[in-house]
Amino acid sequence: MASLIGVKICIYFFMVWTVVGPSTVHALNWKQFYSQEKYQSMAKEFHRFYSKSNFNRDKVSQFAKEIKANGTNVMHPVVLITALGGAQLEAKLNRTTAPYWFCDKKTDWELVWLNVDFLLPFVIRCWENIMQLKYDSKNHVYSPAHEGIKIRVRNGTKHIRFIDPQFGLRGVSMEYGAIIDSLVFTGYTKDKNIIAFPFDWRIGADAYYLKNGVFHYLKLAIEQAYSNNSNIPVVCVGESMGNAMFNLFLNTYVDQKWKDKYVKAHISLSGVYAGAGQVIYSVISPSGGVLPPVVNFDVIRSVIRTYGSSAWLLPNRKFWKDYPFVRTKKKNYTAEDFGEIFSRLKLHNITEMWHNTRNLSTLHAPNVTVYCWHGINVPTPNSFYYKDDNFEKQPDITHTDGDGTVPLRSLQVCQNWKKQQTKPVSVRSFPGVSHMGILGDESVIMGILSIATGGHPSHG
Repeated sequence: MASLIGVKICIYFFMVWTVVGPSTVHALNWKQFYSQEKYQSMAKEFHRFYSKSNFNRDKVSQFAKEIKANGTNVMHPVVLITALGGAQLEAKLNRTTAPYWFCDKKTDWELVWLNVDFLLPFVIRCWENIMQLKYDSKNHVYSPAHEGIKIRVRNGTKHIRFIDPQFGLRGVSMEYGAIIDSLVFTGYTKDKNIIAFPFDWRIGADAYYLKNGVFHYLKLAIEQAYSNNSNIPVVCVGESMGNAMFNLFLNTYVDQKWKDKYVKAHISLSGVYAGAGQVIYSVISPSGGVLPPVVNFDVIRSVIRTYGSSAWLLPNRKFWKDYPFVRTKKKNYTAEDFGEIFSRLKLHNITEMWHNTRNLSTLHAPNVTVYCWHGINVPTPNSFYYKDDNFEKQPDITHTDGDGTVPLRSLQVCQNWKKQQTKPVSVRSFPGVSHMGILGDESVIMGILSIATGGHPSHG
């Protein structure tokens, strides 16, 4: 295997030599060449996903400064909950063997998500080995699939500003950066009354309940935000899967007395409450999503299949009922039938994860004040037709309304909560705003600033 990889690398160097000349090859190794020359292509693909936002920095900063100048009756602490893929992860290696000769055996803590360098040819095989999980279904424990690997989440507000903090991709991997900056303009202080809550987005919801699990630390973070800021109730802002996690927390981990004391409001941005069809597509087929063709999609799929979050975000079978997410000439597969697909593909682990998380529903009203905001009028893949009954081939895709990632029906589950709870629920859609683009939408950000400072969102 090592000799074959060596041949490929030699071929690669020969191709580069003929295109850019020997002086360039001498100055750059193959990884550096890709990380510089391919960034522009990668950035365009990322921009397609993160674009369609409507962020006018000057307008938002002026709005924030007016709030500050006019004085506010209150500044609610703001807890920012990250999304699927939203928390930066770093790894430390201490092993005697590596999957390939070009992979490190020992390292200090190093960023592995998101780090575009690790997604480049050859190196992505090292990344695959680092990022895969194994699952103990009996004890609901997710851990590195291979020995000698430690993974931890980077904490603090500076680590949730961008998904990829490298300079070249900051502008197109913005996460909470614009929201954090706007809160600072209003008078907030990072890591004092702006609190980051990143978590390991790879694990399934069944592990949230473990001792010292995600729910334990989320409860502690909110209580500390409250007590460290003059006992002022907290505004919790979530993005995508972070909202589903927070909804499950509110419904199953804390009681109403706790919610009334600590939570001022939940601002849900692009909440995925009933799953998304793109998840089953990513699990069964080599799909790169927003990643450019230079990335090995088979590797991405092999990693996704080890994540409990993938199983949990599959479409909710009770909500979608007979909707055909996967279609072939022989059969239409609804959310109830995913087990048949997994059995056919011999995906034992994800079958267990699916069985252990599919009843952890996020359809129920949390009975806290909710602002449910999402994009609309963006074509969203949700049903997939495999005409040759071959999941290795790209299917014909049927789009529905949504934000480009999550279908509208899943985004608007919170509409049902208006009749299910006594606390107010406000649902608002933003035409043309994408799943991640909402984090940079000026109307959304000004709404967050208004709510956090005790007012009501009136800009749109």
